Amino acid sequence: MVFAEDYFLFPVVAVALAGVMVLLCRWAFSKAKGGSLVRRVDQTPADPDTFGLLTAIRTVPSYNEARILVARLKTFGIKATAARTTDGWTVYVWPHDEPAARGLLDAS
Repeated sequence: MVFAEDYFLFPVVAVALAGVMVLLCRWAFSKAKGGSLVRRVDQTPADPDTFGLLTAIRTVPSYNEARILVARLKTFGIKATAARTTDGWTVYVWPHDEPAARGLLDAS
């Protein structure tokens, strides 16, 4: 036998869980003032060794130079990125792409 409370309880719990998920997502993706989980809020240059598995291949003084190097590497199919470090702008690649990236940048 099904009671009327059972029909009332499920929608209430479902709406409450959806509300909790909305609040959690709003907090996680909020602006930096709220302590976002997905954005870096510290704008100071990072230590060059703090980028995990990525390998530094070249450090240049300006952002534009770093973006040019990244674009050149991507043209040849090498995944690359640039980050502001305490040494300047450092270009990083995956370890298996390091020899090809160094060879390409040294040749030009």
